[in-house]
Amino acid sequence: MNIFLGSSSSVEALNHLRKVAMIIEAEGHIPLPWTKSEIFRPGNYILDSLREVSGRIDAAILIFSEDDEVWYRNELQLTTRDNVVLEYGFFVSLLGRERTIICRRGKPRMATDLQGIIYCDLNREYKAENDLVQWLRFLNSKNIV
Repeated sequence: MNIFLGSSSSVEALNHLRKVAMIIEAEGHIPLPWTKSEIFRPGNYILDSLREVSGRIDAAILIFSEDDEVWYRNELQLTTRDNVVLEYGFFVSLLGRERTIICRRGKPRMATDLQGIIYCDLNREYKAENDLVQWLRFLNSKNIV
């Protein structure tokens, strides 16, 4: 399976993306991180690039991390970068929730509509790896290729 990996460009998020990519490779699948030059080529529009890559992937993983500070109800909170949330919604609409998951690191504020979603908790590394492996095997069992 080809699996898109999205995250912010922060050093921490990219480190988590790399760890998730290694788990995907260890299970015999192909990670396609957003950082690969052929995904977002200069001169293209981002949504067109995402639509194009969606035709080449079987699933998507978005890394939600504490990227930005926002004021919410008179309180400073950490939240996921807006484009990562947009990409999650984009891939859910194209691939479905079963084939699009969130891996969360830290405790970023989650949009209300996303709070009921079960996510892979990267704060618990062993469990996160196990959850990712189980999800990949679930997709294999469904013959999602």
